Amino acid sequence: MDLAALTATEQKALLDAGKASCRELLADCRTRAEMTEPVVNAIPTVHWDTAEDLAGRLDDDPTLLKNTPLRGLVTAFKDLNDTAGVLTTRGSLVFRDHIPTDDAPLVAHIRLSGVVPVGKTNTPEFGKGSHTFNPVLGLTRNPWDPKRSAGGSSGGAAVGLACGSLSIADGSDLGGSLRNPAAFNAVVGFRPTTGSIPLDVHPDPRTDQPIAGPMGRTVADMALLLGVMRSAEVSTDPIPTAPRIAFSPDLGDLPVDPPVRAATVQAVDALVDAGWEVVEACPDLTGADRCFEDLRGLFQTFHMTPLVDDERVKATARYEIRLGLSLDADRIAAAVATEGRIRSHWDRFFVEGQFDAFLSPTTQVLPFPVGMEWVDEIDGVSLNHYTHWMRSCSRITVTGAPSASLPAGFTDGGLPVGVQFAGRRHGDAALVALLAAAEEVFGTAPAPDIGALATLDPETLPPGPLG
Repeated sequence: MDLAALTATEQKALLDAGKASCRELLADCRTRAEMTEPVVNAIPTVHWDTAEDLAGRLDDDPTLLKNTPLRGLVTAFKDLNDTAGVLTTRGSLVFRDHIPTDDAPLVAHIRLSGVVPVGKTNTPEFGKGSHTFNPVLGLTRNPWDPKRSAGGSSGGAAVGLACGSLSIADGSDLGGSLRNPAAFNAVVGFRPTTGSIPLDVHPDPRTDQPIAGPMGRTVADMALLLGVMRSAEVSTDPIPTAPRIAFSPDLGDLPVDPPVRAATVQAVDALVDAGWEVVEACPDLTGADRCFEDLRGLFQTFHMTPLVDDERVKATARYEIRLGLSLDADRIAAAVATEGRIRSHWDRFFVEGQFDAFLSPTTQVLPFPVGMEWVDEIDGVSLNHYTHWMRSCSRITVTGAPSASLPAGFTDGGLPVGVQFAGRRHGDAALVALLAAAEEVFGTAPAPDIGALATLDPETLPPGPLG
C-alpha cells in the first residue's frame, strides 16, 4: 500500500488503528518527495534524519503525544515561519543563513499536535507575490505542468500536498496566499476569519489582514489542521438543507480569463443540478483595492522598514515598504474606515440575501508560464502592479470573512481550476461544512502524474524569472 497516495484522514485512521506505522507513512512520503522534488522543488529544505527519529519514537512509545489530533502525519512548515534548528530563509538573501533557536508560536503549537515535520516549504521572497520563486531556494513548479507557476505565497505547501510528499501543510494569507496556490495545484486552501487564529500576532490592530491557515488535499484533511490552529475540532458533517449561495463571475468588474470564467460557470451549473440555489449577486466592495494596498503597505512598515534600501531585497517588496512609509494619518484612517464599511456591507449582504456563502473565481488566470514574474494582462486588460492580478482574492481579504479555494475541475489542457467560497464573518465552521457538501458535488481532485514527474529531466524546463 502506498500510504502517501491516501488522504490525511485515511492515513490517520490507519495510524490510529495500528494498521500502519509512522515510519511507514514517512517512508512513503519521502519516496514521493524523492520522485518529484528534483522537478517541483516544493520542500527545498529537508531534515529526513530528525523526522525518521521522531517517527520511530512515536512508533516505539505509544504514550508519546498520545491522542493528539495529527499524531504521525507528515508536514513541513512554510519558510516564513521560524523553526528551531532549521534553516529559515524567508526566501531572501538577507536570511540565507538564518537558523532560529526557537519556534514561532504557531510552529510550536502545531508540533504539539503530533506531526512529523520534514522541513520547510518554499515561498516567494518574504511571501510577496503569488509566484513561488526566490534567489535563495529557487523556483517551485506546478506538478500539473512544470512549465507553469505553482502560485504563492504558500506555493511549496500546495505542491508538496498535491504530490503526496506531505499529509497536511500550514500556510498564510494576506492577498490570497493560501487560496491562489490551492487553485493552481488542485488542493484545498482555507483562509480563516480575520483574527480568529489565536497564535497569529499582529504589530498593530490596523494590520490584522495577514493570517495563518491550513491546506489539505480534501476538505476533511484541511479541517484536521484548522482544528489544531483554532484549538477546537472542526466538523465536516453534511449540512442539513440545500444551500443558498450568491455568485459573481468577476466580483463586479475584474477581468477574468475566459477558461477560468467558463470553469467557474460550469461549477455553478453542477451545484444547481445538485439542488443548490444560486443567485447572481455581488456585495458592495467599492474601495477594497486601495484599502487593501494601503493597509498591506502599512503592515510592511512594522516588519521591513530597515530593508527599504537594501538591494538584496527584490524591488517589488521595497516598493511596498516605501508605499507604507509614504502613508499619512488621513490616508491610513481612510483605509481603516473603508475596511469597516466593507465589512458592514458584507454582513448585511448575507443577512438580507439569506445567503449561506458567496462564490466567485479563486484566481483570474490559469497557472502562467514560470518565466513571468507576475501577470500583467488579463483578457486584454493591462495591469500595472504585481498584486493587481490577485484581486479576486484580495477583495475578499478586506471583508474579514472566511474564504477557501476548492478544486472544481480542469481545463481541456489539464490545468486545475479552483472556485472561491466565502462565508459569514466568524462562520468558519459553517463554511467548512458547506465546502464538504460542495466537494461531494465536484468530487475530490486526482493526483498529478507522479511517474511523469519522476522521469522528467529538469534541465529541459524553462527557467523562472531569476534565470
